[in-house]
Amino acid sequence: MINHNVDNIFNRSGLGALSDLNTPEYQSIFAQLEKEQEAFLDKETEFRSAEYKWPHDPLHQWSRAWEYPYIYYHLANNLGVLPQNSRPVVADVGSGVTFFPFSLAKLGHQVACTDIDPICEKDLSSAIKSVSHAPGRVEFRMLNNSKLPFEDGECDAVYCISVLEHIPDFENTVTEMARILKPGGLCLITCDINLRSSDDRQLTFQQYMRLIAVIDASFVRGYPDRTIHPVDVLTTINSPYPLGRHLGVVKMGYHLLKQKILKPLMGRNPGMVSNAQQYLGVLGLILKKSK
Repeated sequence: MINHNVDNIFNRSGLGALSDLNTPEYQSIFAQLEKEQEAFLDKETEFRSAEYKWPHDPLHQWSRAWEYPYIYYHLANNLGVLPQNSRPVVADVGSGVTFFPFSLAKLGHQVACTDIDPICEKDLSSAIKSVSHAPGRVEFRMLNNSKLPFEDGECDAVYCISVLEHIPDFENTVTEMARILKPGGLCLITCDINLRSSDDRQLTFQQYMRLIAVIDASFVRGYPDRTIHPVDVLTTINSPYPLGRHLGVVKMGYHLLKQKILKPLMGRNPGMVSNAQQYLGVLGLILKKSK
């Protein structure tokens, strides 16, 4: 059952707002997730491979700081009534290896992470043994082809955090997310959305229209879009956690070298000068599978 308390900042679809970060609802969840990520990172030496290439501190990233509390709120409040003693089955599409599924498992959920990276399978399997997450469960299912590793209608909820904009054929992924959900199941999507027409990276206007079309084919909106004033849209420019912060000085320096010098030498368009100059917003969608 969807919680229709529209006064809560999370009860909407649409762009994330900078002002959300100053509300009591947001700050309460963010503070809790900070503690849980810290506890997760305290165990990191027990499971983290040197080959793992994604940010180790994703919560303090320009969009994740909004996305994680947004998704957490809905999985804590909007899964509806389930049979007694049953755990909601929640799929994490494109999980990486982060604290977040462990936080959801503490709500009593059975969280099934899936990713294409074998390092994620290795590290997450080790993290499950090291990081407390009762009363729920965390597991990993390797994604080896275009079909998500779940049976039809197996999941009560599915979420996908800043992944779809990196998949050329995201229509297939959205269709697969609908397939694995029970009728009326909860689908939570966030993605970076391009706010600058001259940049062809992330989710462009044309890709956004494709995404909305495939979503409308399988889902209904749990909440309508709420208008955010342009000045209040959370972006890579105004976020308290700048884009590229997690790269480190050496990696960021190499990125600048590649963008400004190496690409032009190879006859390629350098695009924007650096990640930090991309102009992105973050889109959140609360959906229910059509019955």
